[in-house]
Amino acid sequence: MRVMWRTALFILFMGIFSLFGASNKPDLDELVLIHLKKAGSDLSKPHGIEFFLYLPSEASANKAASQIRDHDFQAAVKPPLKTADWLCFATKTMVPELSELQRIRHDFEQLTHELGGTYDGWGTEIEK
Repeated sequence: MRVMWRTALFILFMGIFSLFGASNKPDLDELVLIHLKKAGSDLSKPHGIEFFLYLPSEASANKAASQIRDHDFQAAVKPPLKTADWLCFATKTMVPELSELQRIRHDFEQLTHELGGTYDGWGTEIEK
């Protein structure tokens, strides 16, 4: 009886523990890297990575592009297509390392938040 009680307590503890973020679920950047690797991309090689930032006005998109260019990215502003938001399309050739992509996500989310927009992530082609 005592063993069953300890087992039940352990299961309860682990269930509560997992509710507070102790799971090993990958974040968005890690998921993209996992999919790239599964598709055959050599993640040790530089990739031309594209980043998508959406801003509410042409002026705010230009401001974002200017700030992004100061950090060794290429950036262009494109008019809205289906939504009212302007696209700040940033690119950078780099080895896709998780920690660097997470830092970029943090920086771009902060920038777009300050300018009233949203960061929509990144993508790249497969490099063999």
